[in-house]
Amino acid sequence: MTTRINRIAIVALGVIALSPGISPALASETAIGDTTVFASVPAPGHPFGVAVDRGRIYISTSAGDFFADPVHGGHPNSDGERIFVYDMSGRLVSTTSVPTMPNATMGLFGLAVDGNPTPSHKLYIADMNGRILRMGLDHDGTAPQLFAQTPPPLSSGGWMASMWNDLTFDPNGNLLMTDDKPRLWRVTPDGTPSIWFEDPRIAGYFGFAGGPLGGRIDPTGKYFYFTITISATLESLVYRLRLVDHPVATDLQLVHRFPVVPGEPLPQATGLAFAESGNMYISLIGTNQIAVLDPGGNEIRRISSPLFNSPWGLAFVGRSLLVTNADINPVESPNSWKVLKVFVGENGLVLNRPRT
Repeated sequence: MTTRINRIAIVALGVIALSPGISPALASETAIGDTTVFASVPAPGHPFGVAVDRGRIYISTSAGDFFADPVHGGHPNSDGERIFVYDMSGRLVSTTSVPTMPNATMGLFGLAVDGNPTPSHKLYIADMNGRILRMGLDHDGTAPQLFAQTPPPLSSGGWMASMWNDLTFDPNGNLLMTDDKPRLWRVTPDGTPSIWFEDPRIAGYFGFAGGPLGGRIDPTGKYFYFTITISATLESLVYRLRLVDHPVATDLQLVHRFPVVPGEPLPQATGLAFAESGNMYISLIGTNQIAVLDPGGNEIRRISSPLFNSPWGLAFVGRSLLVTNADINPVESPNSWKVLKVFVGENGLVLNRPRT
């Protein structure tokens, strides 16, 4: 399958690419880019989404996608997906099984946490087969409940018609969500989804794949930033959209291009996270790197590690980033099912956690 070939990552570089003006000695002193294993992920593996909340780390899996099927040494979709919960030391404290939809070819990705007090505190989970699930955070093993679903006619076309990817709350309690197609969604607090924005400029190379994937609101609260994995020109792109009720074409702005470099794999941008400073951290599964952009959209650093294997989801914890190894390379590599901790030397932006 062409999409499979174009999204396969290669062996990562084992160095930190320094931005101009940063000496190797300074990089060593500050340890920017130091990468360690925070936690190992058990079967079914393939950690995708990551969220940090109240002393717990939440990890979603996507072992049931077509990169990890039994033909490639993976797990049958009937095995279902998981939400793994870790404490801040990386110890697994609970596991919730999430039944896979019939004939599913994708798994779970985006995670968002509300600001409700216990016991109404909830985790929201994007199922890339067209669902948002909601799970209580009392960790009693109860299966998540359906919160929202792709409306017809898109609901009948599977992930090739609509693939819900990343989740983030806006200040009003709406969930903003990327779709692998040229559209973005908004889901109201009562679970009603609607298309928030569409534009052919944000289409992926394949039309039905390669489009919007990671998404977050910036520190100003005025823009929703999102990544395009493989654009029409094979570049990866970062766009921003004005955070208004009814955005129009002129509200869309291109922020950054990750160009195609001859002889190197396509960059393939996935997850996105903001630091308090406004710096953006973007995972690149093609080159197995984390790119750092300043608030103006200029690239200032690349972080590489031999531990990276399709780095996907990003979330801040202290002055470090947690990075999930999606491991989308056939044949799968269980030794790579890790959540990594990368020191970046700055704190993450506090996400919106509304009471719903």
